This record gives sequence, C-alpha cells and structure tokens, in this order.
Amino acid sequence: MRFAGWVPGTSLAAALVACGVVGACSSDAEPPVEPPGLEADAVPAEPALRRLLARQYVRSVAHLLGDAAAASAKPPADTQLNGFSAIAASQLSMNDSLVDAYESSARAVAASAVTDSARIAALAGCKSTASADEACLSSFVERFGRLAWRRPLSAEERDDLVALGKQGVLARGTFVGGVELVIAALLQAPSFLYQVELGVAPSTRNDIRVLTGYEMATRLSFLLLGRTPDSALLDAAGAGELDVAAGVRTWAEKLLETSESREALRGFFAELFVLDGIETLARDPELFPDFSPEVAESMREEALRIVDDVIARDAPFTEVLTTTRTFVDARLANHYGLSVEGDGWRAVELPDEQGRTGLLTSAAVMTKQAHGTSTSATYRGLFVMERFLCTTMPPPPPGVITTLPPSSAAPTLRERLEVHRSDPSCGACHYLSDNLGLTFERYDAVGRYRATENGAPIDPSGEVDQLGAWSGPRELAERLAASEGLHSCLLRQLHRYATGHVEVDGEWPALNELTKRWEARGGSFRPLLVDFASSELFRRVGAMTP
Repeated sequence: MRFAGWVPGTSLAAALVACGVVGACSSDAEPPVEPPGLEADAVPAEPALRRLLARQYVRSVAHLLGDAAAASAKPPADTQLNGFSAIAASQLSMNDSLVDAYESSARAVAASAVTDSARIAALAGCKSTASADEACLSSFVERFGRLAWRRPLSAEERDDLVALGKQGVLARGTFVGGVELVIAALLQAPSFLYQVELGVAPSTRNDIRVLTGYEMATRLSFLLLGRTPDSALLDAAGAGELDVAAGVRTWAEKLLETSESREALRGFFAELFVLDGIETLARDPELFPDFSPEVAESMREEALRIVDDVIARDAPFTEVLTTTRTFVDARLANHYGLSVEGDGWRAVELPDEQGRTGLLTSAAVMTKQAHGTSTSATYRGLFVMERFLCTTMPPPPPGVITTLPPSSAAPTLRERLEVHRSDPSCGACHYLSDNLGLTFERYDAVGRYRATENGAPIDPSGEVDQLGAWSGPRELAERLAASEGLHSCLLRQLHRYATGHVEVDGEWPALNELTKRWEARGGSFRPLLVDFASSELFRRVGAMTP
C-alpha cells in the first residue's frame, strides 16, 4: 500500500477512506501457529477499527513525545454506547469535524515536540546538525514510525514519510522542520488513531482470525497501561512472544506490576461505575450549600481508592461492595460528618450508624445517581441492575404519567412511588429498580446521611426475586456479592470495555469458562485480568464479512 497519512494538500478524510479498505492499515504478516483448544462452537465478533479514546490518545502522546507535547494534544471528546466509550469508538464513524480536530491536534503536538531537541535525537538515534541529513531523517521515520504506528513500517510507508520530511526540510530550511511534518503526519494517520485488530486466519479455520503479535501488543498495552506499547513490548511482538498464550500471560503480569496500570484500570472503573463528570454536576445551592466541584472531585477519588485498595490487597473483588473501609480527605470527611486531622488522604472505617457499604453508598455513586434537588430510587436501582446484574429496563410506555404525588400527600419517596407500582404499565419494570433503589434513601442527593425524610422515618429494606429480602444497604451488598450472576456480569463489562463490543453468542463459551475460573480462584481482580488477556476471547476476532 502507499502511505495513507496526511500529505500537503490532502485531507485526513481521504486517508481514512484509504484505510477503510480491510487490511490497508496493517502490515503483511504470516499466520501465527494456531492456538490449541479452540472451542468448536466459539465464534467471536467481527474485527473493527477502534478509534483511540481521548485519554489513550493523550497518554500515548506523553509516552512518545513527553508531557509538554501531550499538553498540546486536543483530541475530540469521547461518547458512550452501551455504557462504554470503547464501544462508541468502534461503531461511530469519523466525520469532518473530528478529522479537523485530529489534524489540528497533530500539528500542535508536533510543533511542541520538536522544541525538545534531546528527545528528538534520542528517538532518531542520531543528532543532525545539517538540514539535508537524509540518513538521520530516515532513521527518525523508521524508529519513531514503529512506535507511533505500533508496528514496523513497510518500505513504501517509510519512503513516503521520508519524502514528506524532505519537503518540510526544503520548505522550512531546517532538519526539525522536516521532523515536525513527519510527526504531524504520523499522529493523524489511521494507523495511529485506530487500534487495528484485523488478525490473520489460522490454517484450519475460516471463521476466526488470530491477532498478530503487534495487534496483541497494542490491545494488551491499551488495556493494561492505557497507552501505546513501548519498544520492549513491540520487540516481544516481533520475536513471536505474543503469538502464544503463555507469552501474553507473562507480559500481562509484567505490565500489571507497573505504576501506569493503576491509572489505566481507573479509566475502566470510572466508566463502569459512572464516576466521570461528577465535578460538573449542578446541585441546588440552597439545599446543598456545601457541594462544590472540589468536593465532587474528592468523591470521585474516594470511589476509585476503594477499588484500588481491594485490587492491591488481592482481596475478592466483591469487597468493592461489602467493605466498610473507605478513604477520605478533609473535605470528604466533613461531608460525611467525620472528624479527622490533616489534609491528606487516610483510610477510615465507615460509621455503623450510617449503614454505609463500599462503593454502593459512596458519595460519588449516590450523587451521580440522583436529581439536582432530590434522590432517585429509579436511577440508583438502575445503577445496580445495569452495572452488577447486567439487566436493563425499557423506557416508559407512551402516555405514562411520571409525576409523583407531593410530599405533603406522601412524605417519603417509598410512599410516593407506590403510585407507579400500582399502575400495571409501570409496576413490572419499577418493581426491580425501585426496590433496589429505595434501600439507598438514607443518602440524599449529595450522598449525606439522613434518617428521616420530611419528618418521616426512612425504611431502607427491600426484596426482589433474584436476591431475596434485605434490611438495608449492607445486607443488600452481601446478597449482591453472593449472587449467582455477579462475576459473570462484571466479566462481561470488562470484555465490553477491552474489546469495544457487546458480547456475541459465539463468545459465551469462553466467557462462561473464564467466569468459573475467576470464582474458583477466589475472585480477586488481577488474576482475572491475566486470565482474560491471555484467553482466546481476547486474542482472536471473528472472520470479516465480505
């Protein structure tokens, strides 16, 4: 293929069209040895070109070119489908405004990057003092191009980029002028902007494709580090280490030991638990005068620290729901009515009288799943349904009156919601969501504890067929943690985030097997990540539709 990146006078839109041809963004590769034990009935989803998430884009630029260059990066904001930005990134097409945004970002990053002469020299493997140093320019193209595109460049791609760099040298009269043009082209090309996961067909099957070593390096690094793979991981891919499950397992374990993995996993959990955007929420200042963006940021951090702590201790992941240990700074301690000294973060035990339990009753979750002036049993119930039970609720039928009676007629939300449950068109759906959500009514719209509503005592008990009866949030958390479908649902959420699609029928055998293994091994999260990353579910895709 010819270079499909940006060249003077050519829009990125044309490059994306060229890259839309199946295989055009991937270098030729020999089919790897077929992995053993492919289930006869397992057929994964078709491959897709998945655009980098905004945070992955910025972290990749920081890894490649440094923090100053990353500060100039302005990728388009993400959108969500089916609960995750990765699914939208694999399904939504590129439009003109996105093309323009990526071009502007690439140019800004390149202009910033070339001011760091030491980094450019290190990336090139040479230091040029002559503007017409074609050998050094070619070295930069080959070395940096491999890092940026996550695979070796073909001879044609290298030659095209060198020619582009020479145009920049001639136009600007400096070596870095050519390097700047090359960087801008590389960073707006489809091979950088998309995770290319097309795979190659194994010798004996035509319904699956096994990801190449370089595609596995990309998929593994973006999942576990949140950025493009480094040179060592690309070397491992080139050496065939990622063509087999054992090699992927070894590298997954190694990557999970790095400090970057913690931040990357936070990206997953922030989406899973709907924590992003909390600092922009509006709350009635008369009802909630102490709520502020700063308090909201502390709420988000608390929720993520709960998850961090459970994973770091290799505790069963269900402790995210059941733990009574949390983390507060001075702002959040004051919000919870706790007395602590100092401004830093510290671990505390949740007060028994508030009945709080892990993530479920954290201020972040309670605030995100509420209205601007009041709580919402429906939002909070749907949060539990969708995030931990993988159950959804259809929209209300046409003509349904959603207005509740005034508090003067029914002081508690439980009483007001009886109107919906008595309506046959609403009762079937609201039975599950409201019974789950009402158990959190002792936490107001910013997650503060309260024992009464409008002077009437709040009843936090509930009962649904799937979980039985409970007396309050802690007992609900215990029942949820012990429920049959919890681990399966959480694994499905991880799979959706990691692959950019909702599971298809052919993936269920592998999902079920991974779920059984996770439960049998005690339910801690890091071993699951290693098992998942090295599984056939993660290492292959379905055949492409002609």
